[in-house]
Amino acid sequence: MSLRIISCLILIFSILSTGCQNVTQLKDNLFEWGATEYELNMNRSDINTLEQSLAENIYPMDTQLTKMLRDLSVRDTFPSGQWMERMLTDFFWLNGITVMDKNRDIIAVYPETGIKQLNFDPVFPEAFELRQGRVMLAIEETPLGNEVLLVSSIFDNFELTGLIVVNFDPRTFISQSVNPEDIILISEDEVVWTGRFEHHAQTLAEVNWQEMLTRRISGKIQVNEDRFFWLARAVGEDWLIYLVKDK
Repeated sequence: MSLRIISCLILIFSILSTGCQNVTQLKDNLFEWGATEYELNMNRSDINTLEQSLAENIYPMDTQLTKMLRDLSVRDTFPSGQWMERMLTDFFWLNGITVMDKNRDIIAVYPETGIKQLNFDPVFPEAFELRQGRVMLAIEETPLGNEVLLVSSIFDNFELTGLIVVNFDPRTFISQSVNPEDIILISEDEVVWTGRFEHHAQTLAEVNWQEMLTRRISGKIQVNEDRFFWLARAVGEDWLIYLVKDK
């Protein structure tokens, strides 16, 4: 099986999981060099279980997130209905898109009827401080479970005039992975998804992830009887942290 790399995400994973190796060694090991991009070589006989878990579980959804963030961050005007429809077509895991003005008045919602009733309170007041071309992440708790909110700003003559909020359920997002139940998702402030590790939720919630992120963007952490490899990826102004069990 060979998976194509759109971002350098898997290159980072390999550096973190195999130690400080140079690029030549990486190409000989986890990656094969193509004309314009890396390809993940899953046929290697010496691939370790951590590399395989990262590739199969995190790569599929994170590359989708990278594409979506790129489309969202370059959108600096109020979007059309066609743009919103295309976004939900291209990224099946999105539940909806909401456009509002600087007074928080809703201008457009797509689709018109959402699965969850959202009030978007977690994005304020920070959303009003977003720089042009930047994105922020927030989590809204609902009776139907957590919803991830990604917010970008709309500017006119260097003045913020509105916001675009895309939302998705983490359960749909991780469904792109081979073993969704093996993944834990955490924002800087709270546990988003625990998969089969619900019994670790309280311990994970007590970890000071913000402090950890001031020192590194990856590492290993002992959670009760289990040990996990974690990796944080930037989502504009914020972080989304992936955890997979270190076998």
